[in-house]
Amino acid sequence: MAIEPYVNLVTSQHYNKPKFMSWLTAVLEKVDDVMKVNIPSAFDVNKAVGVQLDTVGELVGRSRYLPFQLADGSSPVLDDANYRIALKAKIAQNQWDGTIPQIYEVWDSLFPEAQLIIKDNQDMTMDANIRGDLGLQSVELITVGYIIPKPSGVGLNVTWETEVTRYDYVGMIVTTRDTVQLTFPKPEQ
Repeated sequence: MAIEPYVNLVTSQHYNKPKFMSWLTAVLEKVDDVMKVNIPSAFDVNKAVGVQLDTVGELVGRSRYLPFQLADGSSPVLDDANYRIALKAKIAQNQWDGTIPQIYEVWDSLFPEAQLIIKDNQDMTMDANIRGDLGLQSVELITVGYIIPKPSGVGLNVTWETEVTRYDYVGMIVTTRDTVQLTFPKPEQ
């Protein structure tokens, strides 16, 4: 960014004021210096790994360390792939405009192979029906509110259906249609 186009926008009333022009030039040069600095692509959420992802997480407001134990007993520290999903979801939640269509955009960018249907119950609750194989960690991130944006104070009831082809879904109810359906009640507020 060159400052000349902005300096040329100053009206004739102020253009011949040397103090104002020197102040404006100084401010614009500082902005120009900032614009010339490139943040390394290593901190791009799609390319970052390890400590770089942790730094992005600090800026976004989402830790790699989950405040709960996963149902399968695995470590509550997210690996890079799942942490990247959690970070992208948090960024989307921070920028969410409050509409259901944008929830679908976020979902499709995170889980293109799984289908999401959102229903606003008009009683301060929402239903989310998920179909597809997401992996146990992703399902748990969804149920604790890490993935699907929702307004503050609104409960989210999650129903998940998937074909049973894996053995890490231990302890879940299998229906006669060979699908797994989980319903997670609204958390206590």
